[in-house]
Amino acid sequence: MKRSDKDSALIELKDVFKYYYMGENIVKAVDGISLKVKEGEFVAIMGPSGSGKSTSMNLVGSLDVPTKGHIFLDGEDISTFSESDLAQLRGQKIGFIFQSFNLIPNLTAKENVMLPMTFQN
Repeated sequence: MKRSDKDSALIELKDVFKYYYMGENIVKAVDGISLKVKEGEFVAIMGPSGSGKSTSMNLVGSLDVPTKGHIFLDGEDISTFSESDLAQLRGQKIGFIFQSFNLIPNLTAKENVMLPMTFQN
């Protein structure tokens, strides 16, 4: 279901969990978060190291899938997408600049961000 108006959430997390199982231990990287971000809003995700910021962004960016809960992008529940659908979504709608800065040094910041769009026409 697509968003019907600009007042609805562009990004929405509903009771999202991400657990990693390491032997008998469970790492609760994200433990039941809910969030709505409307189009045009500016949001800062802040917290101490290990609080789930990067994991949350990986989930929203479809680089990982939640253990439980739902993630909506533009009204679509991407937590139900197949790996192929997620790859297509990443290629068409999502852009990332990773913490390790895998940028092309002779391009400007804007050119680095726009580079993936050149492959989409």
